[in-house]
Amino acid sequence: MDIRYRITSISGSIIFNNLFVKDEALIDGLKSKSIKLLNGSVRCGVVSNATHTVYGFTTGKDYLKSSQKFKTKLDLILDSSNYVDEIIHSTTSTINKSTSRLVHNLMTLNAHNIQEIYSIVPQEKLRKNMSSNISLIEESIKLETRETGIALLRIAKNNAAMKVEFSVFKKLVVSNPVLQKKIHNLHKVLLNVFYLFFPDFTDKHVKVIVGNDDQIHQAFFDYESLHVALYHLIENAAKYVKPHSTFQVGFKDCGIKTEITMDMLSFEIKDTEKSTIFQEGISGSLATKTCMSGSGIGLSRAKKIIELNSGEITVATYPETVETNMGIPYQKNVFTLSLPQYSTSEPIIKFY
Repeated sequence: MDIRYRITSISGSIIFNNLFVKDEALIDGLKSKSIKLLNGSVRCGVVSNATHTVYGFTTGKDYLKSSQKFKTKLDLILDSSNYVDEIIHSTTSTINKSTSRLVHNLMTLNAHNIQEIYSIVPQEKLRKNMSSNISLIEESIKLETRETGIALLRIAKNNAAMKVEFSVFKKLVVSNPVLQKKIHNLHKVLLNVFYLFFPDFTDKHVKVIVGNDDQIHQAFFDYESLHVALYHLIENAAKYVKPHSTFQVGFKDCGIKTEITMDMLSFEIKDTEKSTIFQEGISGSLATKTCMSGSGIGLSRAKKIIELNSGEITVATYPETVETNMGIPYQKNVFTLSLPQYSTSEPIIKFY
């Protein structure tokens, strides 16, 4: 870059700075609105307006020859300072929001894990018997084997959720995410996610059927990111599926694409909500009414990740199937996820 500069606001905060250390040492010697040539090899200057100040340094030949050309360039930077300030503020706000969400979600999941551990052995007992904690835990497990198993599954689910949070941050927050796409067996990939939600579906007496073991259906995608998308889709299903119902997952080869269908009886989705269900920050009216809505980012995350993998997701609703259970209207909803079977630009690697 021909010109190095620092932009400061009227309050003194630095908006942008790419000056060298040796440049910084010369700033105090610059007077307001002055342009100088130092030793014939460095031109420096400062320009200000009501909101910002720009300090500039250059060794560019054209600017060394012409102080006016250098000043014109600094004035141009100064005139753009408000826009730079707005862009940086907006970007920082977005990053801070994403980081705060990540920290909050991780703290919540960590708290859930601690609660699951204390559901097996109460915290008070562990504190009172620190020298015999291991035998105390062993005894608790023997007495509550089923509850311990369920607690361990929930801890595994929470740990997977933590991994999901890190993956989302890495894949969606950063620019140009790196995707390692390969061909995967969809049945195995789905089961890797479903087992995390076994306690949720069991508690609601929901029968889950995931395709057919005898048939291999494959697709070409980045496993880590798609795992995140599937996690959010299945989490959403576990939350809103009708108790004592069946959740059917099917696979279909469609030429160059493979379709995954998730067929369930779940909360009614009105026609007016179908166009917004995958938008960030929006929850269904019924989910909100029953106080079961989350932050409205799960399905939007899933959609973004699926599209990163050259796929698409849609939902088909069947209003004629509406039935009420415990005052809540449920209907048949079918989510269809479509993914490419292979890449024409990359070598095919198969995993079974």
